[in-house]
Amino acid sequence: MSSQLTRRDWLRASGLLTASLGLSRFTPAEAAYPAAPLVSTFTNEFAFTDDPFEKMGSLRARLLANENPLGISPNAKQALVKAAEIGNRYAFMEFGQLKKLIAADEGVKAENILMSPGSSDILMAAADNFAKGGGTILTSVMTYDDLLQRAEKQGAKIKALPMTKDYKYDLPAIKAAITPDVKMVYIVNPNNPTGTIVPTAELEAFCREVAPKVPVFIDEAYIDFFEPAERPKLGKLVSEGLNVILARTFSKIHGFAGLRLGYAMAQPAMLRILRDYTNGDFAVSITTLMAGIASYQDKDWQNHCRAENAKARAYTTKALADMGYEVIPSSTNFILFPIRMKTGPFSNQMFAQGIGIQTRDFNGQPYCRVSVGTMDEMAIFMDGFKKVVG
Repeated sequence: MSSQLTRRDWLRASGLLTASLGLSRFTPAEAAYPAAPLVSTFTNEFAFTDDPFEKMGSLRARLLANENPLGISPNAKQALVKAAEIGNRYAFMEFGQLKKLIAADEGVKAENILMSPGSSDILMAAADNFAKGGGTILTSVMTYDDLLQRAEKQGAKIKALPMTKDYKYDLPAIKAAITPDVKMVYIVNPNNPTGTIVPTAELEAFCREVAPKVPVFIDEAYIDFFEPAERPKLGKLVSEGLNVILARTFSKIHGFAGLRLGYAMAQPAMLRILRDYTNGDFAVSITTLMAGIASYQDKDWQNHCRAENAKARAYTTKALADMGYEVIPSSTNFILFPIRMKTGPFSNQMFAQGIGIQTRDFNGQPYCRVSVGTMDEMAIFMDGFKKVVG
């Protein structure tokens, strides 16, 4: 029989999707969750009669986990192979090299950076710390809620406000909702699963006003899909001494979803607190770290991945629009759009064709979230989509 899996079921079933499946089950209401019924759920149903993860390798278009379909850079591959020769060693001084590179780009100091295996460890550390002793975490829906679910389990209340009509964080509403029991504001920018971004000037002004009172955590997993000249540079908020935490990952444009590398930027005192909930820098293997140093410096590969992603995203957006579907404008490597059939039958029929996607139900409206793959994969997606919707 087909089985309906929540995001946590996916995580239990396979570490493959650990940091990629964002959904939202927190309700957009003035009352804190869980006072009101769920309005957004992760609703993939699989057509398979056995473990769906056994079928992952047979997907013709793997468009469900926001992975980089082009893989890691050639320079990173070379560094990875070379580093295997010292895979029997722990990384020590090598962390300093990557921190210096990041610090120079972001306008912070090396002491403002904490390395981690992906950004998940940073999110979980923040959840554990800010949930301690209760209190409220303030956010919006629908958004990526690993941190929120963890914080709730640790005793925090989650107050999730509605997004704007164009699926963006409503910063004025969030600011107005801050009360003495709010211990952290959580923002995902660009947001997952909507793909939208808060204008940089608005976010900077928000942080300068709010961060002196309440810590602001900003998950920037998809920030690298912006053109470098257009990319928000919020590291300057950290350099100004504001209590802002920025979480980054190499899992997206760098293609390190399986290698696991990420980092946080924050005040040194905050990083010391977060480190108490993690293994810190030393949770990263020397092989991954050396590949990360090479990848970070390989701007040509990042530009190539960014351009290919933009081309495939534009193709898919136009193809869907030509069919009369309203796609939410995306700044990322995925697209969210409302569909006209129930999510269960839709995902069943897509997976039956070997096309992996995700679905959402939000305020009674079913959505499809499709990762941006190669042009060939997006052509497969569109062909399958047309067969399903008729």
